[in-house]
Amino acid sequence: MSILDEYVFPFCVTAHAFNHDKSQVAVCPNSNEVHIYARSGAQWTAIHVLKEHDLLVTSVDWAPRTNRIVSCSQDKNAYVWTLDEATNVWKPTLVHLRINRAATQARWSPLEDKFAVASGDKCVAICYFGEDNDWWVSKHIKKPIASTVLCVDWHPNNVLIACGGTDMKARVFSAFIKGVDQKPAPTAWGERLPFNTVCGGFESPSGGWVHSIAFSPDGESVAFASHDSSLTVATPATGEVTSVRSSNLPFKSLVWTDRSTIVVSGHDCSPMVFSFDGAAWRLAKKLGEDDKNRRSATASPSNNNTAFNLFRQMDSRNQPAKAVASAGDGSLKSVHQNTITELRRDLAGNPLEISTSGLDGRLIQWNIQA
Repeated sequence: MSILDEYVFPFCVTAHAFNHDKSQVAVCPNSNEVHIYARSGAQWTAIHVLKEHDLLVTSVDWAPRTNRIVSCSQDKNAYVWTLDEATNVWKPTLVHLRINRAATQARWSPLEDKFAVASGDKCVAICYFGEDNDWWVSKHIKKPIASTVLCVDWHPNNVLIACGGTDMKARVFSAFIKGVDQKPAPTAWGERLPFNTVCGGFESPSGGWVHSIAFSPDGESVAFASHDSSLTVATPATGEVTSVRSSNLPFKSLVWTDRSTIVVSGHDCSPMVFSFDGAAWRLAKKLGEDDKNRRSATASPSNNNTAFNLFRQMDSRNQPAKAVASAGDGSLKSVHQNTITELRRDLAGNPLEISTSGLDGRLIQWNIQA
């Protein structure tokens, strides 16, 4: 069984992030708050509510080593939250983003001395702590970004950053900050890397918005998922750019688990594992469908109606029509019952373990090889 843990919140979950040992999780309940839950046996118990944003919180990220949380919102702001051990209260520090549109996603860098905030202001804010002013300041990556940035991801060297958005392009930039970063070693992405250097640019195969982007664990490749239900992998060392088209609904999120495995998810409600077989990227399996079938095998009677079975085969999501809903429980074949909003990789533990959150309120931890 690939499911390690499953919990259903009483609200839809638009984003989530675990702490270093997965004993706590921060979730965004589609509001202007961030809720923190702690594991209590097999259950999750609410222990903190972070209230500082005025509008919908769009993203949250938890730094595993420094134990700081960054959140961003449609209110054009980002906050860095630090836990006061003496009072057990999370205290916010406002980030000087200098943007005039909503912030869409925030991610800590590998060394946790910087973080990136994507925005609707046609830029990515690279944020770092200014010792002189004693607050978080930012520099903007702008050109040639032409529209809203939806996703960002850091290269393992802590300098390069990948982003994608509604201009239907994925790009890799240098986010080198003088006085913060050390000069990185040369990579296939380039050697001289002043701030805002464009190190690579790639287009969505059919012009879909780029919803998610991520570097491979070794940093040699970058993958991005688009609204045209495609997965694209680019490797600058070889010049190879490979796209895999899917007949499923659009993807929203992706993660690498190792150099030859990518997991994507989105509106189709089932995480999909793509593997590189040495020649091409191929769909290896969908997570959760066997688990759902096993759990419901004794609960749902079989149906021998030929017309009904034919209709189910024609329906890509296996959702019974209202006219024949009595033949089953009316649920989807997948474990998630609505769009998967975010996929996260276990950064501090088992690379084969991932987590998903969805509009159905479910937070699920998976092992992709189980």
